[in-house]
Amino acid sequence: MKVSAIVYTSNTGFTAQYATLLSHQTGLPLYRLEECDLPGSTQVLFLGWLCAGKIQGLKGAMGRFQVAGICAVGLAPQADPAKLAGDNRCGGLPLFYLRGGYAPARIRGRYKMMMAMMKAILSKKTDRESQEALKAIVGGADWVDTAQLAPVLDWLEG
Repeated sequence: MKVSAIVYTSNTGFTAQYATLLSHQTGLPLYRLEECDLPGSTQVLFLGWLCAGKIQGLKGAMGRFQVAGICAVGLAPQADPAKLAGDNRCGGLPLFYLRGGYAPARIRGRYKMMMAMMKAILSKKTDRESQEALKAIVGGADWVDTAQLAPVLDWLEG
């Protein structure tokens, strides 16, 4: 399946950064899902941010376009692609995980409340991974890195 556009949705900007980097490196046009009016037959690479294991915007993108591949952007150092694919009903599509970041000042509404609960849970844990996550939630973090795009670029070129 030949991808002819990149479509994304972003909450705090990290997914948008990856989508922009991919667009610059591939020359593919870039569209925000919420503003995109491409024909339904368009084959796209979709990028969405993770919230509680769900790739935001994926269901809408799959209903509107021919999604050829998916990038999920999250906070964790790594994710299990098979679990992500199953939880999000990706139907065997190529799925890539990209570590994004966290910007406390950009969080609004229910997501702010969810992260406050996560902060409370993590503050009671003492393991290293939980403490690193807590540090990111309190002070923010940005792990966007072009090197993480290598597998996606390889797939697009293949």
